[in-house]
Amino acid sequence: MDNVDMVYTLLILSTLVVLYFLLLVAQRKQKKQIHYAVLSITISILIWNVAVLLYQTFDNVPWILSICERLYFLGTILISISILFTGLIFARTKIKFTWKHTLLFIVPVISIAVLLTNQSHHLFYTTFSLIPSEQNFGIYFTIHTIYSYLCIGIGLAYLIVFSIKNYGVFSKQSLLIFIGLMISLIIDAISTFKIFDWSTAIENIAFAVTISFFILATVKFDFLNVIPIALQTVVDLISDSYVVINEDFEIIDYNKAFVGGFAGAARKVGIMEIIKKNYSDSDFKKFMDVLDEAVHEQKKVSFEISRSVGKDLTYYMVEITPIYISGNHIGTIILKKDITEHKNNLKKVMQLNEKLQSLATRDWLTQSYNRYFFDERLQQEIDRVNRLQIYGQEPCKGANNFGLIMFDIDYFKIYNDNNGHLTGDELLQTIVTVVKEVLYPTDILCRYGGEEFAVICCQTSEEGIRIVAEKIRKAVENYDFMFQDKQPGGNLTVSVGAVCCSTNAKKDDLIKRADNNLYLAKSGGKNKVVF
Repeated sequence: MDNVDMVYTLLILSTLVVLYFLLLVAQRKQKKQIHYAVLSITISILIWNVAVLLYQTFDNVPWILSICERLYFLGTILISISILFTGLIFARTKIKFTWKHTLLFIVPVISIAVLLTNQSHHLFYTTFSLIPSEQNFGIYFTIHTIYSYLCIGIGLAYLIVFSIKNYGVFSKQSLLIFIGLMISLIIDAISTFKIFDWSTAIENIAFAVTISFFILATVKFDFLNVIPIALQTVVDLISDSYVVINEDFEIIDYNKAFVGGFAGAARKVGIMEIIKKNYSDSDFKKFMDVLDEAVHEQKKVSFEISRSVGKDLTYYMVEITPIYISGNHIGTIILKKDITEHKNNLKKVMQLNEKLQSLATRDWLTQSYNRYFFDERLQQEIDRVNRLQIYGQEPCKGANNFGLIMFDIDYFKIYNDNNGHLTGDELLQTIVTVVKEVLYPTDILCRYGGEEFAVICCQTSEEGIRIVAEKIRKAVENYDFMFQDKQPGGNLTVSVGAVCCSTNAKKDDLIKRADNNLYLAKSGGKNKVVF
């Protein structure tokens, strides 16, 4: 078999390979943009192969040769634009066609129009041949060639740049596609620029090799189902910062959000250097301690940090996850999530809970505790004293007693009748303010009802209760209230009843005893303490 027959045989085989790949892709039921882009490359190569094959087979039939000449160049025109869009779609996963994309078809459309009318002007070619040295091209062919190589170059650049951006190196899929396209590009350039005077059928065979790489990438590595750049695109859209570091704590990958919060971030730079540059010494130490803990204990560790942004604080949750394979530490993932909104919402919820708690336990007018809270807290104190008795202690001899003081404003009805209910409300508020000033922080002031108040003196001795009761009486007596001169005796006073609880008691009995003492104080002339 001579060289011509060998080339012809390889040309037939290459056409069958291209046809096989065309059927392989075409049979997919659910096709995406990447499928159609690769199909367009395959169809373009098939048109080109068929043109060369028919040209060699029917070399004595003029009308077939004439058609084959146009099909030959039609295939080359479509291949370049197909490679460009394959690269674009590979990088973007899916593109939305706009008028900008339409502009890319202007030169190919003009090329096709010039090709179909070539017989009248010979701008595309003057002499056609499968041997480069025998080919003569027109002026427009230069424009077509420049644009074609520009499209192929851009398509390959997208493939290279976005593969490296995503993986740091080529993925197996994109590496096979890149090698296959480069083989065809080199062979095509050798033929186009007439470096070697071989049959252009060699180009077709080279493109069949490219298709073979496509087949391998599709069948073995599922090229058309896995779009690697989609992952990077998604990761860059995530608002949370993430960075991957190797076992030497050098950065090997990160997303755009990480760059925004860590100035100077770059691959092969130590993570410690970046953290130290962007955070305080205390935060840096916390980072390093937690990182060391996560790596050595082989567990995920989280912690919270904050940074000042103007007058506000921004809160972050940092999660450090070491990566181990077969017991070997190969890297670590660091995630940093902005939780400021969550913290602010939590703060609002806590403030709302406090407000609800206040509404549930405070008297709306005086802001002292209400009757509900009084009943609950008094029972707790009784239970505490009873528990001490059960455990064998003697609370009556120490400060583990507690006292209940009840006081009532003397002649409050007269004050209301003379000055009005609004002034009476103001008096109640003032009484609470005056009494609070003489109470201990542990004493609990409650509005028992109307003008009557109660004080629970927690862990207070019998003598201490007597002193507090007298302080309350004197504080009111000595305060200069509005309109007090209109009161009986020319002064506004309170009557006080107090009891001490040091033994087993019931709540209702304790309240009744204190209330009886208050009644004795009022019936005994008012402005006095009965204990």
